[in-house]
Amino acid sequence: MIRSTASLLSKRNSLLSSSKSLFPLFSSSSRSSDGYDFDVIVVGGGHAGCDAAAAAARTGAKTALVTQRIDTIGELSCNPSIGGIGKGHLVREVDALGGVMGEAADMAGIHFRVLNRRKGPAVRGPRAQADRDLYKSSMQNILLNETPNLTVVEGGVEDLLLDESSGSSVPTIQGVVLASQETITSRAVVITTGTFLRGVLMLGKERYVGGRHLRDSEKVEPPSVGLAKTLEKYNFQLGRLKTGTPPRLDGKTINWDECVPQPSETPCPPFSHIRQFTGEALPNENQLITCYKSHTTAESHALVTKYAYTLPEYDGMDGKGNGPRYCPSIFKKVERFPDREKHNSFLEPEGLNTDIVYPNGMSGPFPEEIQLKIMRTMPGLSNVDIVRPGYDVEYDYVNPQTLTHTLETKQISGLYLAGQICGTTGYEEAAAQGIVAGANAGRIAYAQSCGEKSRENVEPLVIGRDEGYIGVLIDDLVTKGTSEPYRMFTSRAEYRISLRADNADLRLTRKGMEYGLVHDPDRILALEERERMINDSVDRLRSYRKYVTEWANEGGVDKMGGDAVFRKGREGNMKTGEEVLQMPNVSLKDVEDIMGCEPSPTSIYDTVEASVKYKSYVVRQEKDMESWRKAQGVRIPGDLAYSHDAFPMFSSEEIEKLNSTKPKTFAEASQISGITPQTLVYLYHHVLRRGRDRDRKRVQVIENSSDDVVSPV
Repeated sequence: MIRSTASLLSKRNSLLSSSKSLFPLFSSSSRSSDGYDFDVIVVGGGHAGCDAAAAAARTGAKTALVTQRIDTIGELSCNPSIGGIGKGHLVREVDALGGVMGEAADMAGIHFRVLNRRKGPAVRGPRAQADRDLYKSSMQNILLNETPNLTVVEGGVEDLLLDESSGSSVPTIQGVVLASQETITSRAVVITTGTFLRGVLMLGKERYVGGRHLRDSEKVEPPSVGLAKTLEKYNFQLGRLKTGTPPRLDGKTINWDECVPQPSETPCPPFSHIRQFTGEALPNENQLITCYKSHTTAESHALVTKYAYTLPEYDGMDGKGNGPRYCPSIFKKVERFPDREKHNSFLEPEGLNTDIVYPNGMSGPFPEEIQLKIMRTMPGLSNVDIVRPGYDVEYDYVNPQTLTHTLETKQISGLYLAGQICGTTGYEEAAAQGIVAGANAGRIAYAQSCGEKSRENVEPLVIGRDEGYIGVLIDDLVTKGTSEPYRMFTSRAEYRISLRADNADLRLTRKGMEYGLVHDPDRILALEERERMINDSVDRLRSYRKYVTEWANEGGVDKMGGDAVFRKGREGNMKTGEEVLQMPNVSLKDVEDIMGCEPSPTSIYDTVEASVKYKSYVVRQEKDMESWRKAQGVRIPGDLAYSHDAFPMFSSEEIEKLNSTKPKTFAEASQISGITPQTLVYLYHHVLRRGRDRDRKRVQVIENSSDDVVSPV
C-alpha cells in the first residue's frame, strides 16, 4: 500500500519545485511598502501570538511580533502540557493548517497519552506533557530561525495608531505605540495580550499589578494598561475574568511510593501529521518520564473551608471572581461538591533537568503557609516543600461578540483579537484563534501591499462548524459571547463524529494550501499519500465478500453476529469487509486478518477504522442537525422545569443556564453560551414528545367525557 521511497522522493521534489505556485494570490514583485514598517504587527508572544505571527508570515505578509521579553516567547505560564480532550483536536487542526504549537509540543514532549482511549475515536484526545525549557526553546527556534517574513521586536505596546480621517464609519489601524513612545506602523494589528490586559496578581489578600510572574522568580511582567484604556475609548465591551496556577513543589520532598504511577504511552502519539505519516520517532522518546496521581483528603477539605476567609477579593462576580468552570480552584471544588471525599491531583514533573513538580488541579491563591498545609494532607506529600506559591491573576477581556468570524473587530478596521482577550482559557484555544486571526490579517495586508485596493476581493479564512473544532470555537465566541472563561469540549461540536483528531489533516490541510498557510512539500505529500492509502484500504474492505457463516467461523461467533448468523435461511447471506467492520466489537485488524491481506499501516489505521465504523452515525448526525435547523422557531413551554432528574444527560452548567435564562424558543436557547447542540436536539425531541403526550391525554379526557353523556330518550 505504501509507495516506494524513490517514488515518494520524486513526488516531493516535484512539489518543492512548484511550491512558489502555492503561495498567495499576489506576486511579491508588485509589493509596495507605502511607508509602512510592516504589513502585520502581532502583540504578545504567548500561544495565540506565536501561531498568529507564524500564520501571518506564512501568507507572505511582512510580520512583526512585539513582545515585552524575547526570552519568554513560548513560555508555558501554567500547566506544562499541551492537548487533552477537545484541546488535542484543536492542536492537530492547528498543525493541519501548518501551525507551530504541535511541532513545539512534539519537540518538547516527555510524556504522551491519548485520553479517552477506551472510548470512541471521536472523543479521544492526544495530550503531551512538555519540558518547559524545551518547549520554549523549540518555539523560539521555530519563530526566530525558521519562519521567513517574521521579525521579533522587544517592547511593550501601550497604544494603537489609528486613522480616523478616511471617511469610513470606523477608524482604520495604522500601527502601535510602544511604552518607549516609539511607533511602528502596519496595515493590520493582532492583539494577543493573554492575562496582561490590566492584569492584577493575587496571593491571599495581597494584590499587585502584573500579567504573570516570571518563572521561578518573584518578579512580575507588567500589565498592559494603555491598550485597555484605548479599547474602552472605542466602546469595546470589557469584562473581568480570572485564572489561577497552583504552587510548584520540590520533587525531592515527595514520597513517590505513596502515589499512583501514570506512565507514558509508547510509541508516543505525535501531534504532527507529518510524523504520524512517516512514523518518525519523537526526540525525547528514549527518556520519557512517569507522572503520578495523588488526591485530596477530608483533612484537605477541612483546611480549604477553614481558611476560605484568606482568599482574595476580586473585581468580578461581586468579589468572588469569574474563573474557569472546568478548571476550578480547589476551593471551588470543595464548595461545589461538599459530599465528594477526594479530588485527584496529577503530579507532573516540569522537565528532564529539574526537580520542580506541577500539582495539576490544586490551584488556590491562599497565603503560602496555608497552601503548604493543604498540600501536606495529600498522599505522598506529607513532607513536601513548596518552591513557589500558586497565585491568581484577574484581567480584562473583550466581549467576543464585537468580532467577526475572521476575528477582526467591528469597531476598528484592521484590528484583530485572539486568545484570552476573547474570553477563552487554555493554550490550545489561544493557538487556534491565533492562526485564524494571523492568517486573515496577513492575507489582507499582503494583498494591500501588492496593490489590491478592495478588502472585499480577498476571501477571508473562515472555518465552519462542520469543518473543525476551530470553527466551533470561533462561532461560539462571536455569536454567543461568553460570560466565563471558555474551554473547548468535544460535546460543543454537533459534527464531532466527523471532527476527529485522527483526520484533521484530511479536513483542513487542503484549505490551508488554498489560503496560503501550507507550503511545506512534506506536509502536502503526507496528505496526498494518506488520502490515497485510506481510499485503497476502504475500497479493499468494500470489495471483499464472504458468507456470514464464514465470517463467524473464522472470526468468532460472538464478534461476528452471534448464533443468529446460523439461523435457517441466513446461510446464503453475504457481507463485505466494510459491513463486518461496522459491527460494534469488530476491529479493522480482525477483518484484515480474515481477509489475509497486508494490514493497514499505523499512519492510516485509526482513520480507516473510524471512517467505516462511523459511516451510519454520520448520516444520523446530519439528520439530527437537519431536524434541529427546522426547530429554530419552535416554542419551549414556559412551565418546563430543568433538572438532572428530568434531563440526566444535561451538564450542571446547562441546567443552571437554562433555569436562569428560561428561553422561550429554540432560537433563543441556541444563543446561550455553554448549551451544546446535542442538548438542544435532545430538548427539541423532549418538547415534541411532551406535546404529543398532552394531546393524547386531551383526547382521552374528551372521549371519557363523551361516554358519560346520556342521550335523551
